[in-house]
Amino acid sequence: MNNLESDVNKISKYLTDKQKQFDTVMDASREMIREAGQIITLLHNDKIADAKKRLAQLKKTVAATMGTDGNFRYHTMQAYQEYAEAACFFSIKTNGSIPSLSEVNVDTEAYILGLMDCVGELKREVFEALNNNDTKAANKYFGFMKLIYDSTRSIRFAEVVLNGFRKKQDVARIQIESAGSEILSFKKR
Repeated sequence: MNNLESDVNKISKYLTDKQKQFDTVMDASREMIREAGQIITLLHNDKIADAKKRLAQLKKTVAATMGTDGNFRYHTMQAYQEYAEAACFFSIKTNGSIPSLSEVNVDTEAYILGLMDCVGELKREVFEALNNNDTKAANKYFGFMKLIYDSTRSIRFAEVVLNGFRKKQDVARIQIESAGSEILSFKKR
């Protein structure tokens, strides 16, 4: 066997292993995204115990995947972002507090993008509270929406640095305006 054949065989083995790693990471990523969505649905349906149990398991999956996705972090960002959204929403709904970056334990970008997505879940809670004539709860969730937005207003970076953030920030502002308008309309009834 000449050197070229030997090198090609090594390269082929390396790329085969890399492909297997990618496939494993992508399967885990898809599952994390599905699970985060289920947790959010459980929270909206006030199935807190089920959501807590599933969130604890998802947290373990995220931690395990973060240790194996080094070459593919770009591809797992969405999964970590979805987990961050679910973790933030869970904490707000159950503890009345926004968890810190270190509590959620994901990349900075995944945390801030997931936090911005949480604003939409809070808007849904505002509307649900108003449907139940619970203005206290509506105002509480609206307060968290504003807190998230106001706390992140000064974040201004190029898209390449924080991809998707500006759009999420604009969407959050629109959601806050919509929720605020609904609360005001409800109070005038």
